[in-house]
Amino acid sequence: MSIRSVVRSAVGAALLVNAVPHGVSGVQGRPFPSPFADPPGVGLSSLRVNVAWSAANAIVGTLLLRRGIRSRGETVGAAVGGVAMAITISYHFGDVLAGGSGLRGFSMRRAAGGGSGPPRALVKATEPLANALAGRRWFPLWAVLHHRGRKSGTAYATPVAMVPTVDPALVMIGLPWGRNTNWARNVVAAGSAELTWSGATHSVSSPHIVEPAEAADLAKPLFRSIVKRMPAAIVLRRSPGSVA
Repeated sequence: MSIRSVVRSAVGAALLVNAVPHGVSGVQGRPFPSPFADPPGVGLSSLRVNVAWSAANAIVGTLLLRRGIRSRGETVGAAVGGVAMAITISYHFGDVLAGGSGLRGFSMRRAAGGGSGPPRALVKATEPLANALAGRRWFPLWAVLHHRGRKSGTAYATPVAMVPTVDPALVMIGLPWGRNTNWARNVVAAGSAELTWSGATHSVSSPHIVEPAEAADLAKPLFRSIVKRMPAAIVLRRSPGSVA
């Protein structure tokens, strides 16, 4: 089992799940609210777009899973990918139907330079799953970052998604919610933290925020397109004894 195989299983399952609501909406002739079109009610995808997007997701998802799921980590990865996508779609679609903006609201806040985290409803829905899996030896995609509030001094343990790097001495974590993410600011202010990853605890230091282009250069090839789409990432250095 490798990080790459776990990621492949997670993404494949997520794409298959994402294909379902688009396909159903397309067949029924109903528009589907795009998360990234604003304002609410504008930019809803047409029947043709829904069917095409559903087919594309289904094809790519099937190709990613064509080798099957052969390890515990891949099984967990597929489950997490599918469940996370289902929760995200349910949150966004349900909020838009109720008159809200769903994930669009976050897109607008980030474009305006505001906000420091994901929608709270989305956090509450995914937090139990993240806490149960992060840091486990057989699930290297997620780690637990131990840090303290820069003002309160309160100890926190935050599940984070790891981005594999070309330099094993470096640890990189994507910041999909931007450089003002609270835990990232705590770590930068402290200058160090502890990271529980793949069943082991690592001391990390020298934290600094990098732009998408630099993050892509530091990431392994498979993950470069992912970090390029994030507004920022945080890079830390493992202590010499922690380098794999």
